[in-house]
Amino acid sequence: MNSFPYKRICVIGSSASGKTTLSRALAERTGLDHIEIDSIYHGPNWTHAPDFPDRVYRELERERWIADGNYMNFVQILHKADLIVWLDYPFRIVLLRVLRRTAYRLVFRKPLWNGNRETLRLTFSKESIIVWVFQTYWKRKKSFPAMLESYPHIEKVIFRHPREAKAWLKMW
Repeated sequence: MNSFPYKRICVIGSSASGKTTLSRALAERTGLDHIEIDSIYHGPNWTHAPDFPDRVYRELERERWIADGNYMNFVQILHKADLIVWLDYPFRIVLLRVLRRTAYRLVFRKPLWNGNRETLRLTFSKESIIVWVFQTYWKRKKSFPAMLESYPHIEKVIFRHPREAKAWLKMW
């Protein structure tokens, strides 16, 4: 394993792009603490943690971490990172991933954060992760470049395809 030069990494990208998967794998290889922002945001029964920003800030007081998420108040703390990784994948890849992931979670009743589970009712509602991807994918694709430019002092890596992220991960 090569010497890993980063202590604090933010992984951003569309919902279902693979942020958590990449973050977990990188955390295993580097010994960085993994902070999954979704697990802080989503309380039991899909409630939103009222102290969400405070909890995120406390987590980020650690010396070494890799955090994944796209929350707007999370974007405001990107300045704490020494590397930002953007998973800028084509819509077709993200859509396939969200459909496959949702089907898997439905069939196997896989629990998510704090005991939450995806259900058929949720999947076909306005709050569906699939609907969320359609609502946010292009907005993020448009807004992320300008947001990243506002952090010129932080190194950035942009992956346009999952194979690029896999190749990068293998370096560590």
